[in-house]
Amino acid sequence: MNENVANSVGEMLRSARESKSLTLDAVNRDTKISVDVLNSLEQDDFDSVGSDIYLKGFLKNYASFLGIDAGLVLKALDRQRGKGVLSRGTMWDIEETVAEEKLRSPRIFKRVVLPLLFVIILILTLLFINERRKVKRLTLGDARGYLQSTTVASRST
Repeated sequence: MNENVANSVGEMLRSARESKSLTLDAVNRDTKISVDVLNSLEQDDFDSVGSDIYLKGFLKNYASFLGIDAGLVLKALDRQRGKGVLSRGTMWDIEETVAEEKLRSPRIFKRVVLPLLFVIILILTLLFINERRKVKRLTLGDARGYLQSTTVASRST
């Protein structure tokens, strides 16, 4: 076997999976990594996985699941891609990617805060409408009472 193929990340992962007699579907069930991503990792098609952060996360999880040292897999990835040492530009890209991920609105805002805010506004609106009805009833009741009292007073004089 060619040394480059034997040292490729995909070959390491595939041979470890096959030595444990695991199918991609079984790995998918246990790791929750999609079969498409697993195929891409085993075929060294890293560009289809997404950003480097996702790629490295998938590789760490997959390697750990297979019992391979994740550090070795990531070193092999850097060697395979010709990135033995991170350059300043690469570090900048990583920091930028992390900053973008941190800037995204958290899911809790969409799933909890917005519905809760909607319910609060709805309750306040219903309370406001109810109070207006009470005020109208009281106002009409006071007007009727006033009219009745003036009518009774004018009849008695």
